[in-house]
Amino acid sequence: RRHLPVLRAAIDLLSAGLVERDAEARLVLLGTLAQEHVLLLGPPGTGKSALGRRLANLCGGPFFQRLLTKFTTPEEIFGPLSLRALENDEYRRRTEGYLPTASVAFLDEIFKANSAILNALLTLLNERRFDNGAGDREECPLRCLVGASNELPESEELDALYDRFLLRAEVRPVSDAGLLKLLALSTPGSPCDDADTCNAALAADLDPIVSELARAADATPLPPDLAHLLRRLRAFVREDLDADLTDRRLVRAARLLRIIAAAHGRGVDPLDALLLRHV
Repeated sequence: RRHLPVLRAAIDLLSAGLVERDAEARLVLLGTLAQEHVLLLGPPGTGKSALGRRLANLCGGPFFQRLLTKFTTPEEIFGPLSLRALENDEYRRRTEGYLPTASVAFLDEIFKANSAILNALLTLLNERRFDNGAGDREECPLRCLVGASNELPESEELDALYDRFLLRAEVRPVSDAGLLKLLALSTPGSPCDDADTCNAALAADLDPIVSELARAADATPLPPDLAHLLRRLRAFVREDLDADLTDRRLVRAARLLRIIAAAHGRGVDPLDALLLRHV
């Protein structure tokens, strides 16, 4: 509970100058605290990339951003081949400044990822590792990747990528009432002008919180009634929606509930299960 003032300040920084984006800001922050990836689905111009940039500023580490197309090459995501390594008959990439060295990343049109980059991207998202040359698997500092798309994936080839995003949210255009507020904010000197500025003090406060919440979550039990709820949820998705919730997804969802409880300094509450609509 003592961390709540810092977390509220982080939410304020993420959502400053953005109208009707408080829920998305909370999800992005939760993804960072839990070291999970977040998928934002919605039309262009709804603040998705702004949330990604602000998260990078909040965390204070290297940020990688790219718009994917079906022609995007591995060099654009993972870095160019090292000419010096090639002279020694080694196949290595220079990853500095690219996704393998980023702590926060934003990939727009994430489901445009082609087969040339898909396998490496899946490994990086799931294991935080990048295979860079024969037998050389680099550790990646990635805390959270925010993916954005206008639509859900249509190809089964992308199902595994979709599953890598534990938290998902639909980002809608602002309401008519919200539009008036948005127009009022779109003037010089409005809060959104300074919202992308890095807050180093807040970033320093956030680092130990992530580690402490991870330890506290591991020590927080999941109540039996919520375990049964997750079991019923999987049965409902399988039988009524003809879909599947993987074991990995359910285990991570349970950990997410414990992270929320730890952030509030209490045990897991049944109301925490409302978050599962974003899982």
